[in-house]
Amino acid sequence: MKIRYYLFSLTIAIVLLSACGSPRKMVVPHKETPVYSFTLPDTLWLAEKSMSMIDSMIYLEKKSRIDLSEADSIAARYSLEYMFEIASRFSDEDRETLSVWSYYDSLQGVADERYRLLMSSLEKEATEAEEIREDITEIEERSFPDSILFGQVEYVDTSGSMPLTLNKKVRLAIKYFQTKGRRVFTKWLERSGKYEGLIKEVLREKNLPEELAYLAMIESGFNPRSRSYARAVGMWQFISATGRYYGLRHNWWFDERRDIIKSTDAATDHLADLYERFGHWYLALAGYNCNPRRVEYNMRRYNTRDYWKLRRLPRQTRNYVPTFLAAAIIANDPEKFGFHVEKQPPLEVDTVLVSESIDLNVIAEAVDTSYSYIKEINPAILRWVTPPGVKDFTLYLPKGKKELFRERYKNIPDDKKRSWVRHRIRSGETLSTIARKYHTSMSVIKKTNKLRGTMIRAGKYLLIPVPQNKAHFYAYKSSTKSKAKKRKSRRYSRTPQAESSAEYDKVIYEVKKGDTLGEIAENYNTRASKIRRWNGLYYGQNIYPRQKLTIYVHKKSLASQKAKTPEEESGTFYTVRPGDTLWDISLKYGISIRQLKAMNKMRGSRIRPGEKLKISNN
Repeated sequence: MKIRYYLFSLTIAIVLLSACGSPRKMVVPHKETPVYSFTLPDTLWLAEKSMSMIDSMIYLEKKSRIDLSEADSIAARYSLEYMFEIASRFSDEDRETLSVWSYYDSLQGVADERYRLLMSSLEKEATEAEEIREDITEIEERSFPDSILFGQVEYVDTSGSMPLTLNKKVRLAIKYFQTKGRRVFTKWLERSGKYEGLIKEVLREKNLPEELAYLAMIESGFNPRSRSYARAVGMWQFISATGRYYGLRHNWWFDERRDIIKSTDAATDHLADLYERFGHWYLALAGYNCNPRRVEYNMRRYNTRDYWKLRRLPRQTRNYVPTFLAAAIIANDPEKFGFHVEKQPPLEVDTVLVSESIDLNVIAEAVDTSYSYIKEINPAILRWVTPPGVKDFTLYLPKGKKELFRERYKNIPDDKKRSWVRHRIRSGETLSTIARKYHTSMSVIKKTNKLRGTMIRAGKYLLIPVPQNKAHFYAYKSSTKSKAKKRKSRRYSRTPQAESSAEYDKVIYEVKKGDTLGEIAENYNTRASKIRRWNGLYYGQNIYPRQKLTIYVHKKSLASQKAKTPEEESGTFYTVRPGDTLWDISLKYGISIRQLKAMNKMRGSRIRPGEKLKISNN
C-alpha cells in the first residue's frame, strides 16, 4: 500500500517538475499564402494588392462571358466596364511591369474586343464627332507630314477670352467643315442653340473662356446621349474613371455623364484643373483628349511649351486642337463661312430633387407633358423610372412646372409612383428568358428579389419592376432601337456588303506601308466609309501592309480611265489607273522615280487615278 502511495507521489512530482521547467512556446497560426487564379512569371514581381486586382479582372472577364451566355448583355457590359475601371487604377510602375506580360495583354485584348462587339449590338447614339475627327486626322496626315514644321503660325485672334490661332492646319479643318463635313457641322450648329447658352453661363461663372463651349461640339456634336468606342459617354465624353473623380455616378438605372448640367459642371472643373497644370489652353485641351502625362512627356522631350511643336502626341491629339479652333472660329460667325442656320431654341428647365423611384409616365402626367419630352430633358435616366435607392436625384422638369409638380406629387399614392409585376415561374423558364420577356436584365431581377444565384423554381413568384404605360415605353424604346440599328448598319456593320456587279467592277487592292483608308478612297474616287462597309471593317479599325481590300469601282469611271489617248499611244504620256504608284510606273517604263517627278514637276509622290504623267521627252 505504501509502495503504491510512493509511486503515485513520485509520478505527481515528475509531472509538476516538467510543468515548471522551460516555458511552453505559443503556437502562432500559419498565415496562408493567397491563392490566385493565375501564375505570375518568375521574372516579374507585383505587390499583393496588384495581384488581387488582376485576379478580380480575370473573374470579371469570365463573368462577362457567363453573362453573355445567359443573354444578359447589360450585366456583361457592367462586368467589363468594372474590369476596365480596375485596370485604370494600376500605378505607372505596375503598368510598366504588366506591359511585358503576354497573359495580361491577351486578357485586355479579349475584353476590349468583347466590349466593342457588345456595344455595337446595344442601343446607343453613335458619335458622329468621333468619325469627323478621324476624317480630319487622315486628311491632315497626308497634307502635313511630320517633316513639316508645325509652328507656321499665320494669325492669332486675341479679341476674345481665348487666343484663336489660324494656321494651315486650322484652315484645312475649316475647309473640311465647309465641304465634306458641311452636312454634319450644320446639324451641330443647329443643335448648339439648345445648349450653348447654358454652357457659356457656367463658363462665365467660373471665369473660363466662353469658346470652350465648342469643345462639346467636337467631342459629341452637342449630343448628351453620345457614346464612343473608347467607352466615353455624354456631351463631354467622360470615361468612367474620370467621371467618377468629378462626381458623376452611373449604374444600370442612370448615368450622370449624360446629365447636361452636371456633366458640364464636371467638364469645366476638369478643364480648369488642366489649365492650372499646364498654364496654356492648347496644352490643356491636348490633356483633355489624351493622358495629361503624355503631354508632359512630350513637353520634356522637345523642351517646349508650344503645342504646335509637340510632334509625338497621339495621332488624334495632334489634330484635336486645330479641329477645336476651326469649330470655334466658324461658330463665332457662321454666316462669314457660309453657314446660314436657324439654331434650336435654348433648353429651359426647372429642377427638383427626388429620393423615390417614380415612373416617368406619372411625372409627365403631373406636369401636363409627354413621356418622350421628360425622357428628352432627362438623358441621364436610362430606364422608365427615376433610379431607386438614390437620395436627392436631380430631376428636370419643363420650365415653370416645378410648383405644379410639387402640388400634384403630394397626392400621388406610393403604389402609383411605380408598378410591379408578380410573375409566377413556369416550368422550363430561366432568369434570362424572364428578363427578356419584361425588357429588363437578370441583375435587376436578382437584386429586386435578393437572389444570390440564378437558380429559380417553378411555382415560385418573382417581383419585377415594369413601366406603368408599357405600350408607350416599349414603343419609344423600339423606335430608338430601330434608329440605332439603321446607324449601325450604315456605319459600323462588320458584315461585308457588295455592290451591284451590273454597275461596279470589283478590284482587290493590297495595302502598302503608309497607306490610310482616306488616301486609298481618294485614289479610287470613293469614300473611306464605303471601303469599311465593303470589307466589314468597323470604324477605328486599323489596316496593315499586305492586307487585301475589296473595292468597287464604277464601270463608267473605270472605262474612262482605261481609254487611251493619242498621247498615250505614242508613249509620251501615261494615265494613272486605280492602285498605281510612282514605283510601279517607273518600273514599267524603265525610268527612275526622280526622273519621273522631274519631268512632271512634282514635289511629292502623290498621284490620282485619271491624272496624266509625262513618261518621255520624245
